[in-house]
Formats: sequence, structure tokens, C-alpha cells
Amino acid sequence: MQNSNLLRLFEDLLITTTDTQRIELLERIHIELSSITSSIQFEQVYQHIPWTFLFDLFRSNKNDEVERLLCSISEYFVNNLSIEQIMTNFYPLLNTGLDQQSEFSYRVKLLCLKAFAKLSHCSKSECFYVIQNLFQHSHIRSLLHLFLDSDQQTLWLKSKEILEQMIQTVTRIDNIEVFHKYLREEYFHEENRQILLSSKQRNEIVKLRLYEYLIDLCLIDSRIYQHITEEQHLLDEFLYDCTHSDNDMLYLMNCLELLTALTQKSHTLMYLQNKTNVIEHYLQLLLTSNDENSLYELVKPGFIKFFGCYLRNYLVLIQTNSSNNQLFERFLPFLLDLLIQSDNNAYIAIGLDTIGFIGKTLHGKEYMLSIAKFGDFIEKLIQIIRSAQSDFRLRSLACLADLFYISSNDRTSTNISNLTEQIYRLCNRVFSILPILIQIAKQPFVDLRLAAYRCLLELTRSSWALNAMNNEPGFIEFLLNRSTEKDKEGKETKYAIIHSMCENSEEAKLAFGNVNFLKLRRYLNEGAFYVEPEANVAFDGSNE
Repeated sequence: MQNSNLLRLFEDLLITTTDTQRIELLERIHIELSSITSSIQFEQVYQHIPWTFLFDLFRSNKNDEVERLLCSISEYFVNNLSIEQIMTNFYPLLNTGLDQQSEFSYRVKLLCLKAFAKLSHCSKSECFYVIQNLFQHSHIRSLLHLFLDSDQQTLWLKSKEILEQMIQTVTRIDNIEVFHKYLREEYFHEENRQILLSSKQRNEIVKLRLYEYLIDLCLIDSRIYQHITEEQHLLDEFLYDCTHSDNDMLYLMNCLELLTALTQKSHTLMYLQNKTNVIEHYLQLLLTSNDENSLYELVKPGFIKFFGCYLRNYLVLIQTNSSNNQLFERFLPFLLDLLIQSDNNAYIAIGLDTIGFIGKTLHGKEYMLSIAKFGDFIEKLIQIIRSAQSDFRLRSLACLADLFYISSNDRTSTNISNLTEQIYRLCNRVFSILPILIQIAKQPFVDLRLAAYRCLLELTRSSWALNAMNNEPGFIEFLLNRSTEKDKEGKETKYAIIHSMCENSEEAKLAFGNVNFLKLRRYLNEGAFYVEPEANVAFDGSNE
């Protein structure tokens, strides 16, 4: 009954002549559609909808309310129809709906973008069909124009999302020849390439928007990266800007953020190292710039973050300690000096994060321990943990936890255990670190307690640390005392510490002895949230 009502309303719509009549009928159609709860019902109805008439109405209509209702009704079908059904029925609108010549309103273009967004999430089996009919070079061109030329943030953001998602979907095509042909002849068609090379004609905001998009594409797949950098040379202008904008600090900061994103994948890391001069250029700028320049002070944390991300990701993704020695030897001593000598809060904050980020890796620990100043830095770190403001104490504890961190792949390595023990000994040069961590773990501030717990948790990965914990007076008793922790996260983290301590039962028995080991095992068996039962004694006559 509901379907027949809908079809009758659409038939009546065909013979309307005034906007008032159309609005009345469209409102009734909208109400009928809003009551449909199943996609199956939409699939039963859509074949009988006069789509050609509706799309002609989109083009000829001048009434805002008619347009609003048309878009809302169409969106119901976009949301509920399959990829193939949208392709079949909406093609006349989507094929030209985003063209600059179409002069469609913001609302209609947004409807088209929502349909394109759904199509861009097509399955692997549907992908070839979709790119054969839509997402051809003309559609990509329209999306690029909307992305770069639109002042409406919703439109350009949606366009960027679709452009990135579609190319991500295309990477799933098994046929390599089809994949490369699509990139060469459609996505990076010469007309589209010229749009992507138009950065010089655009203001800085749009230029950075374009660069960010190209970098996002590079990170999706190494084959796309090759098209962008080696075949199309679309990043050349960005790299030129990176090394020729030293006096424009705000623009330089934005370039640094984008370059930092390029450190996330091995193929883009190697590109930065081997095919650009930005590493050397920025390192020279960082090491030789005049500290009295207040504008330079703004960009310095960006340099530190960039080199920190670059070095850490290089160690993780390239998995070697034979390359980039020179960069480590030039950057890390500079950073340690900065942290030891500077009172600038911005430098300390980003510097601590960077040391932790690099020091979380095995080779990062090796490099740091090879630098004489690292011991002085550890002393400064412990001083911050003991007496600095709360936010810096948290960052310092996070940094220390990262330095103690051992990945699951490295836990069988005696080398990394020796490295963490060396760091631990440096911590104990002036103050004993375990009592400091226990004292913080007893404080009423949840964030500080959790940060101290994390340091203890990372220490439990090493057998030498279990012995140190056992030798610390009151440490085992503190862990087993459930009354010291009231918060859920704290109880869970404390439980995780004990679980890690007992993970290797032989090592745990050797370190703690059988009696303490059994107490720890009992704690684990009882669970993180166990509560001791209270004994109640009843006396005769107490209820009288």
C-alpha cells in the first residue's frame, strides 16, 4: 500500500505546473519515504521513479524549497540503494553534476558528492565497473576543481575525501596493468596533472591544501607515490617551497607539518633522504639560525618534531643502525644540549616527547647511550620528575617509560635488556628512581599515578629489573596492597604490572622467591577488582 501511494504521488508530480503544487507533493513524498525502514522497500520503488523528470527538474527549477525537497528525497535513495542501482539511475546527474558549467547550487553539488562518496567505497568486485563509468578523468577534474576552487569548506573537504578514497579503492584491483593504466590515463590525465601543478597560481592556503592532498596520496600506496614523484613530478614545487621559504615562518611551519607526515612510510622516508635536500637544509637552519630571532623561536619546535619523527620512523621502518649516523650525531647532541640548558617550556615539552619517541626503539637507545651528554640529560629528567610542574612531570615520566620500553619482538634480546639497565643506572646516579616512582604512585593525582605505573610496567619486561624491585624495601607490599588504589584505571594498570612480573614464572620465582611469587599469583587469580570480604560478628540480643 505504501509503495503504491508513493508511485501515485510521483505520477502526480509529473503533471504539476506550479511550484506550490510541487512543494505540496514533494513534502508528501518526503513523509512517505521517511517512514520506510527497509532498504528492500527502496529497491522495490526505485525502478518506477521518474528519474529523468527529477533530474530535469533539478536543472530547470528556481525555487529553493523545491530544490531542498528534491535533494532530501534523492538522498534517501542514495543512502539505501546499492552501488549498481546508484550508477544506473543517478548517472545522468552525477556525470555532469559537478562540472563548473553546470551551475548547480551548493545543495545539489553536496548531494552529488554524497553519491560519489558512497560509490568510492565500492567493493573490490564493483571497483572496475565503477571506474569504467564514473571516476573517469572528467569526473576527477570536476572533483579537483571543487577541491581547489570552492570557498565552501564542506564541499572541498568532501571532494578531497572522495578523491583519496577512490584511489585507495583502486589500489585493490589485482590487475597491475589496469591499475597503472587508470592512474596514467584517468586519475593523472594531462588535464588533471595541469590542475595539480597549478600551485603557483594559488594563494598559500589553497597551495598548502593541494600539497597536503598530494602527500596523503603518497602515503596510501608506494605505486601511487611513484606516479606522483617520479612520473608526474607533482611534489617538486612543494619541495622547492620547503627550501625557499626560510623568511616566511608561518608558511615554513606548515611545510614542516607536511614533511613530518612524509616520514610515516618507508618509501616516502627514502624519498626524503635520497631524492631531496630538505634534510640537510633544515638541519643547517636548525643548527645555525640566530636564537635572538623571536620568529625563529616559533618554528624551532617544528624542526625538532620533524627530525624526531624522521629518525624514529627511519629506525622502525628501515630497520637498520648503519645509516643516518651523521644525522644522529648532529641532531641528538644538539637536542640534549637544548634540554639540559634551556628553560623554554616549548623546547622542553617537544624535546622530551622527541627523546621518548626515538628512545622507544632499540637502535634509538643505542645511539643515546653512546652520547656522553645523555647521562646529564637523565639527571635533568629525574629533577623534572621530582619537582617540576605537573604537566612537565607527566611528559618526563612518559619519556622515561619510553626509554625503558621493550617491544614484544625484542624481549628475548639480551642486548636491549642491557641497554635499559644502563639507562636505569644513569637514573640512579643522583637519586634512586624506584622510591621516586613509588612515591608518585601513592599520590592522590590519577594522571601522575598512571604515568608512574607505566614506568614500572615497562621495567618489568627486564629480568634485572625484577631483582631491583625485590630489593627495594616495601615495593612488593605496596603492589599487593589493594587499598592504595581506588580508581578503575589505576587498578587495571597495577594488575598489568603484576601480570607482567609473573609472565615468566621461572624468572619471577628466582627474583622474588616462592613466597612472594605465590602472593603475586594469588593477586592475579583474584583479579584487578577483588575486594577483601569483611567479617561480621553477630551477638546474642543485638537485634532485640
